[in-house]
Amino acid sequence: MRFVTNDDGAERGGAVPMTSMIDVVFLLLIFFMVTANFSERENELRSTLATEGAGSESVLEPQIVDVGSGTGGRATFRIGDNAVGSRDELAAILELLPKEPGVIIRVSGDAPVWAAAAALQAAQSAGFDKRTYVPG
Repeated sequence: MRFVTNDDGAERGGAVPMTSMIDVVFLLLIFFMVTANFSERENELRSTLATEGAGSESVLEPQIVDVGSGTGGRATFRIGDNAVGSRDELAAILELLPKEPGVIIRVSGDAPVWAAAAALQAAQSAGFDKRTYVPG
């Protein structure tokens, strides 16, 4: 920008080149339009937990299998009042139960790792699609 002095020595302001300013404004406008995110806001997205149809909610709760350590390094599997000591017995009990609500495998801190894996395998063998592991 060039300043011009008057005859009396005072400076007067020069003209601002508007062509450059218009170019910069259009470039910024194009930049913001290209980088804008036009996807739906997160609070407007549908819930994936929504049930199909009205009144189709299940009143059944998931089965809870408690895995703990027994005597002599053996594991115990407890479902309600039933306590068993092997994976096959656990799978036999789980096959009798409804599969829709799923199963929760709750493992205590003193249970061996193989017992937790055996309980998860028994639930899969019994046909449970929804299996949840909860460490102690």
